[in-house]
Amino acid sequence: MLEHTHLKSETGLTYINRRYAAALLTTATLLLLSQIIIQLTIINMKSDARVVNLSGRQRMLSQKITKCSFGLMLAAAPRAHAMYLAGLENALELWQQSHEGLRYGSTAMNLPGDNSPAVNALYDKMEPHYQAIVASVEAILGMQGSESDKGALLELVTTIRANEIEFLKHMDRIVFQYDDESNTKLFRLQLLEGAILIIALLVLAFEWRVVFKPAQKEIKAGFDVMKKNEEYLNQLFETAPTVTILFDAQSLKAMKYNAMAVNLIQDWLGVALNEDTSFADIMPGPGGDDDLSRRLLAKIEEEKEFSNLEVGITANKIVLMSAKTTIASGKKLYLIGLSDITTLKHVATFDSMTAMLNRRAGLELLEYLFEECIANGTGLAICFIDIDRLKYVNDMHGHQEGDWYIKTVAQTISQTVGDAYKGIRYGGDELVLVTESADLALFEERMQRIGEALYRKGHEMFRPYTMSLSHGFAAYPNAAAKSVADLIEEADMNMYEHKKAKKAQRASEIA
Repeated sequence: MLEHTHLKSETGLTYINRRYAAALLTTATLLLLSQIIIQLTIINMKSDARVVNLSGRQRMLSQKITKCSFGLMLAAAPRAHAMYLAGLENALELWQQSHEGLRYGSTAMNLPGDNSPAVNALYDKMEPHYQAIVASVEAILGMQGSESDKGALLELVTTIRANEIEFLKHMDRIVFQYDDESNTKLFRLQLLEGAILIIALLVLAFEWRVVFKPAQKEIKAGFDVMKKNEEYLNQLFETAPTVTILFDAQSLKAMKYNAMAVNLIQDWLGVALNEDTSFADIMPGPGGDDDLSRRLLAKIEEEKEFSNLEVGITANKIVLMSAKTTIASGKKLYLIGLSDITTLKHVATFDSMTAMLNRRAGLELLEYLFEECIANGTGLAICFIDIDRLKYVNDMHGHQEGDWYIKTVAQTISQTVGDAYKGIRYGGDELVLVTESADLALFEERMQRIGEALYRKGHEMFRPYTMSLSHGFAAYPNAAAKSVADLIEEADMNMYEHKKAKKAQRASEIA
């Protein structure tokens, strides 16, 4: 708005607008592409780190299998025998799950399974040793513990140990291969990001030389004309496509405004814009922030001119504000422009299906709260939620029914937990609840109420499936959690354990 005051026709204004729009769109597109590359880099690093970590865990689990096997062979007391047997069974289950996830991918474990041919070749070479260990462990677990089994147990333990050595050699090679491939992908992404940033800088330099520098001269000429002839202000208010208001810097009362300002200020604030309207009247601030108008006036005085400042003038209205200090008829004036971006801001922050924070905004909130906890010594708790059997519902009853399931879960959560808990749509069937209280007992009670409410709704609405959630908690302060990513991973793993326990309980009930 401010840059076009010198123009003498609407045609000239449109021409400048188009030049600005084209230049800014090009720059914004390049910067957005750069941000996408950065996010892809972060996602790639997290995924590769998880794969390498789980690969390392495979080594520990194979060693635990060998240790428990030897323990079984040497255990004399029944209690020790039972302990080693349970440890062997648990280690085998986790080992097999991780192995299958690393080779073929696993949604539950956040493993892509898109291994390179080199990694697959290493897995193929390792497979006979892996299968030999699995077969030996299963044979041990099937033994009855009689005297006649001792010789067979020794032979099986020897087989496990021999194959473990080969397994570990291949696992080392796989980990090194994963690491090399991760570094290669990261290097390529960094090269691409650097190239885009260089292009963006060149485009900015070109825009400055061809668009902004000539426009700057035109702006200065426009304000010089405005000082000599107030008709240019009238032209500005006639043509400006935004709320435009001119304030007296001394009285802070509105001197001039366009028709759009009258209509929109009434619509936004319920204020009738006239010569008695003050700057503070149109800047009440969210929640009655009386200090907002003072801070904005101080910024105008200090900077003299700025544009595209995001301002929440009320709790429900966000605008882009442009301002300039100018002189007309010997008076110091503030020229203010406002553009409504409430809808755009909402779309960029909230998930349209659940009305929860979207992943980006949710992670920003978690990072902020985590930093506050570190700075102030306060607490933070999150709950990682997985909507049970959502894939089954989508496959069997259609995605429309699946969307209804997701929306109902989100509504039930919102109705049950209240404002003390913030919801985040983390993924397709994954939600995260966060609260600034570290009281996990209270959090668990809230989740129980949500589960009961979902169960009732499913039966009351005659849904052909049971509506339920699996969840896991993590809290800060926690010695193991050094970052938001650590908290999410801990809650995710606890959720997985909860889901596994429910499956085991259903299996026992069926049996």
